[in-house]
Amino acid sequence: MRSIRQFLVINLLIGVLFATNLAILSNLYFGYKSIRPHLDAQMVVMAYSLDAFLQDDIRIVSTGTKVDDKVQHYTTSIQAFPYDDQSYLEDLHRSIDNIQFVVHNAKGQMIVRSANAPKTSAEIPSGFSSVRIHNEKWRTFKLTTSGQKTITIFHPHHARLYIEEHANTKAIIIILLTIPPLGLFLWIIISRSLVSIRETTNEIKQRAHNNLNPIPTQNIPLEIQPLILEINSLFDRLHSNFIRESRFAADAAHELKTPLAALKTHVQVAQSLAETSDIRPYLEKIITSVNRASHTIDQLLMLSRTMPDVYMREHELVNLNTAVTMTLAELTPAALKKDITLSLTNQLKKNAVVFGHEVALQTLMSNLVDNAIRYSYPHTSIHVLLSQVKNDYVISVTDQGPGIPEELRARVFERFYRIIGSQQTGTGLGLNIVHQIIGLHQGSIKLQTPPSGIGLCVRVCLPCPPAEHTRSE
Repeated sequence: MRSIRQFLVINLLIGVLFATNLAILSNLYFGYKSIRPHLDAQMVVMAYSLDAFLQDDIRIVSTGTKVDDKVQHYTTSIQAFPYDDQSYLEDLHRSIDNIQFVVHNAKGQMIVRSANAPKTSAEIPSGFSSVRIHNEKWRTFKLTTSGQKTITIFHPHHARLYIEEHANTKAIIIILLTIPPLGLFLWIIISRSLVSIRETTNEIKQRAHNNLNPIPTQNIPLEIQPLILEINSLFDRLHSNFIRESRFAADAAHELKTPLAALKTHVQVAQSLAETSDIRPYLEKIITSVNRASHTIDQLLMLSRTMPDVYMREHELVNLNTAVTMTLAELTPAALKKDITLSLTNQLKKNAVVFGHEVALQTLMSNLVDNAIRYSYPHTSIHVLLSQVKNDYVISVTDQGPGIPEELRARVFERFYRIIGSQQTGTGLGLNIVHQIIGLHQGSIKLQTPPSGIGLCVRVCLPCPPAEHTRSE
């Protein structure tokens, strides 16, 4: 399992090392470029100093004794002076010894040269140049004075590199030595930043199994607040599920208790009778109770399958015309038993589709039409109208039954609610299931009085799918 702390520390140190190496390389390159003009300037100062130093000795070229003595004094006298930083004394002497020179008169005769000046017969260009003498690279500066003397200053290339590398080496060592403390510092800072996550983890770990209260977000870092909010959302959904399941179990037990009690009573009475003719009516009542219990169980199962967290989220495009016509065909025999006429007016296109679940939409239509048949008077008609209003498909089911009073239309969508005085058997779940399916399809439902003033009109609106979905199909 990967640790966030280790991941951050390692990657930050890798980034620091990369930036450090880049800085070192840049420092080596630009350091050399910046040191070079300073060293060249020293060569120029050296050349003009030698010119002034040798002005009075131009006539004694034949012997050169006096000049040699001055040169010897010039190159050694500086080393005799005390230096205030003894740790760099060796570097000072090395720098002095590295600068070499040769002086020629106007005729090309050598006046004087330093002890370690290179000997070469090649012509040195005037001004600054880089030459190779005896397989060694030198930086040179050649000055022709007003008296036609030529002063050539030599500085070995390796001495220049030493100066630049020696200066950068200490800086590199310092930079590298700071990396371990930096790693420890990053570890401490990152560990402190993860304290809130650890505290939240402990808070969740110590919770009781039934504690689904939201996790406080006051001291949570902004980066993990979305995660905590999603966990809180999950807790909220789980809490709602527990409430729904508890309510569903209680309602199911209550609703099944009545037909089972009636069934038991009819069986006990039938057992006490001896004559077959007397038993037969109770057998018919037993069958009625079994049918009622079966219908209740079917409705309860359908209700459980249409709960939001059980319902299939992967919707698909469903042809609305097909779903409606198939439902009407299945319920036509039930309508014919009551001599009820089912009619359909379809104003939709053949390819009218909705984005949803086919079985759920068929269940919606089945419950609407079944309720209309169940509560309609015999020898009447039920009319189904399919139309489109703006961006909604509209399903209207109009019957000629007793209707629903306006003050009760909101309550009939409640689970197990049935209007008092209704002569039809039922569970009170049909419209609740319809309402739940419509909600899952982001639609709406209204109960209205038909223009004739008789019966009930149920108007369902389902949104048309976006154009990109229909094109993909």
